[in-house]
Amino acid sequence: MSQNKKIIRSIFRESVFQRDGHQCAMCGVPASSAQMLDAHHITDRNELPAGGYVAENGISLCAICHEKAEEWHSSNHTRCVEGFHPDDLYRKVGSSHEKALQASLALHRRLDR
Repeated sequence: MSQNKKIIRSIFRESVFQRDGHQCAMCGVPASSAQMLDAHHITDRNELPAGGYVAENGISLCAICHEKAEEWHSSNHTRCVEGFHPDDLYRKVGSSHEKALQASLALHRRLDR
């Protein structure tokens, strides 16, 4: 992983965790030494410019909720756990696919300079 990508990924993770109060946005479990959080990409990284590494495309999830959210991605968008559809996740963090796309495009333009 390039140094630039490591920095972008780190900024993405921290901004998502900070916005979500360092707790799972779905079940509320706080981050601790026993419970790690993941910064989940709501829309897959490969489907947005600059890898979708923008807070508008992220949500803090505990391992259990992350597994539920990943069902959508791993099933090629054919199955999802109730309440964990990408639209549900976007609503939970006050975002949308359109906001994520626009923020990703802006990040992509900044990186191209």
